[in-house]
Amino acid sequence: MTPSAAGPSKTRPHKKTRHHPYANKPPRQPIHEDALPGVQKLKSALRQTKRLLAKQSLAADVRVETERRMKALDADLARAEGARKERNFAVKYHKIKFFERQKVVRKINQTKRSLETSEGKETKKLESALDDLRVDLNYILHYPKTKRYVSLFPPAVRQSGAPAVPVAAASDDNDERSKVRALMREQMERGELSTTPEIELGVQGQDSTRSKSSRKAVEAAPSKKSSRMADSVASDDFFGNDDDEGDSQQSEGSEAGSG
Repeated sequence: MTPSAAGPSKTRPHKKTRHHPYANKPPRQPIHEDALPGVQKLKSALRQTKRLLAKQSLAADVRVETERRMKALDADLARAEGARKERNFAVKYHKIKFFERQKVVRKINQTKRSLETSEGKETKKLESALDDLRVDLNYILHYPKTKRYVSLFPPAVRQSGAPAVPVAAASDDNDERSKVRALMREQMERGELSTTPEIELGVQGQDSTRSKSSRKAVEAAPSKKSSRMADSVASDDFFGNDDDEGDSQQSEGSEAGSG
């Protein structure tokens, strides 16, 4: 019996292919070598390692390896806690540093302008003041990130906008401020920090301003499609323009007057 005589053959229904919702998900980025686990995970791993070392029946080779692991975990924990402390201080003192940076940069610019017209002893005095202000600016920009920030100006100056006068705080704060200032001055003399930090700060600000202005220009620029549509509308006789409308009104008025 031929297949045609037996009737039409049954075709299997087409099986729908399922699309996995995460099929097009980009692959995970590889973890950087310097990336550390969280503080809590490191503390938990360190506790487990210490429990293992507390066992008396632990083999010698396993004990040596576990002790190495414990030292590595201690170092990683110290680094992770330092990074967390650095992030917290960066958020906490951001506004204070921003205010003081503005104050010091403004004072540096004023001193530079005064130097252009100064003479004799006044020039030396202004140059010395300019050096101190540059040390203060590096103090703000490069203060140790894991230490509590000691402000250059009292809170009254920050809140009221009064003239920038050196703060008269506790002796401990003064000692810490003097130590950090001396460190900044030494690093500037060794060439590790810039001797004109206001210039580098200005260049960074200009770069960020340029990038913002370029983004705004791109957003404000009309697309080719919209410009083509505007051109087609302007050239269409149905829409006309203001001049055509004025001419038509004048012609209608003249016709009405003649009639």
